[in-house]
Amino acid sequence: MKEKIIKVKLKNSSYTVVVKNNLIKNCARYLKHLDLGKKVLIVSQSKIPKQYQNLLAKTLKYLGYKVFTFNLPTGEKYKDIKSLQKIVNIAIKNKLERNDTFLALGGGVISDLTGFAASIYYRGINFICVPTSFLGMVDAAIGGKTGINMKEGKNLLGTFYQPKIVLIDPTLLKTLSQREFLTGIGEVIKYALLEQTAGKSFQSKSFYQYLTLNKNRILNQEPQSLLDIISHSVEIKAKIVSIDEKESGLRKILNLGHTFAHGIEQAYDYKTYNHGEAVSIGTCFAAKLGYNHGLITKETKDSIIKLVKDYRLPTNLNNKKKINQILTSMLLDKKIQNGNLRFILPYKKIGCVKLVTNISQSEVRKLLSSYN
Repeated sequence: MKEKIIKVKLKNSSYTVVVKNNLIKNCARYLKHLDLGKKVLIVSQSKIPKQYQNLLAKTLKYLGYKVFTFNLPTGEKYKDIKSLQKIVNIAIKNKLERNDTFLALGGGVISDLTGFAASIYYRGINFICVPTSFLGMVDAAIGGKTGINMKEGKNLLGTFYQPKIVLIDPTLLKTLSQREFLTGIGEVIKYALLEQTAGKSFQSKSFYQYLTLNKNRILNQEPQSLLDIISHSVEIKAKIVSIDEKESGLRKILNLGHTFAHGIEQAYDYKTYNHGEAVSIGTCFAAKLGYNHGLITKETKDSIIKLVKDYRLPTNLNNKKKINQILTSMLLDKKIQNGNLRFILPYKKIGCVKLVTNISQSEVRKLLSSYN
């Protein structure tokens, strides 16, 4: 597969996701037909190699745009209102207008933050996403969820705002550390666990089987395997978002593991666990909850936890000192309804999930405290 074109089909803001190796060197053909105004502000991170920013800037200038760049420090803690204000101030200083463009070059923090800035600047200007992290490629850049964190919780301020296009170049993953690479696997496993409920099959076998059988190839970042898992993850999310853009129904299944994950990230000040690690722990907790409620067998639960462990991701908290903080943060989560905790849990067989609402705080506390 040399190139994968995936359509996110929406009523008013459909767009294309392109997955292709070395795309960042040859992206003019995908940008030249877009109306991006006259100015583009590239928002990136200090750790992103300058060569990527320079390649994009060169391409945009070749197409006739005036280009500005702004780099934020790296880290989840910078996905806040101060960074948002800095982006807006740069845009105001350089007189970007309503028909101009913000371009996010970075991981999930940058796509969430830049997308939110684009959605509120002049009540909405053009937004393009070029993810550089594995997590960004398979999840954060797709679907139009934008937002910033508050001290009380993750993504408490945000909007649904779709990009004009998403350009994914898997070769950019070569610059990531092993830990950063594995962060994305946590989200990929999530897609494998909800594939059948999403109604998007993977070639001749299940996505879960593919991850199980091709573990070494994926961990070694074999190019075709990366193209396969990125493309299929995007296809699953694109289908779900196309059906349910603003999370009124089916899109809720994408929250598998995330109610736990957001609580864990917040309680540990975004330092001990990155997002993918927190999602992996949350997925294992979801599997345990599913088993405790008779939704899946012990074999299915154990298989899920084993797959997470096989991909060198955590399956439990490394200490139990912040359970109160985790619970407090979980109760501020956007997915809470009428004060009740709601979870997406594995259901019946691998690839199927369902929404469960009858989970008590005491049960969650007991689960968080367990060591098995």
